[in-house]
Amino acid sequence: MKKLCIALAAATVFTAGTAFAHHSFAMFDRDKIEVIKGTLYKFTYMNPHSWISVLGTVDKGTTVERWDIEATSPSALAAIGIHANTLKLGDKVTVAFHPLRDGRHGGSLVFVITPDGMAHGAKPSDLGFNLSALKPP
Repeated sequence: MKKLCIALAAATVFTAGTAFAHHSFAMFDRDKIEVIKGTLYKFTYMNPHSWISVLGTVDKGTTVERWDIEATSPSALAAIGIHANTLKLGDKVTVAFHPLRDGRHGGSLVFVITPDGMAHGAKPSDLGFNLSALKPP
């Protein structure tokens, strides 16, 4: 019994670090949604978070800049129709995201519109967006 208690205590200590290592989403301004239209620069499909990097302009801006958008895990992306080969370098995409609070060029994915005009993630119309106006450039 004593060995079982020690084993359980050790397992708790070793697995607790994983839970604490995962960051909060407080760094993102969940009250704002920004939209970037541009060219897919990089797509990293990996655990624990995938990343979508886009060269483009945010909202009605004119300066092309790189934005790195944090997405969820590959399994959660697959559930909304995004697989490892869905996004290809050079694709024209539109990405909606919650921006970082500190103003750096990054955010948390809300939805992405692929070159075929399909929205993946939150439904744009549920957020007040007109899908036809968001088609990739």
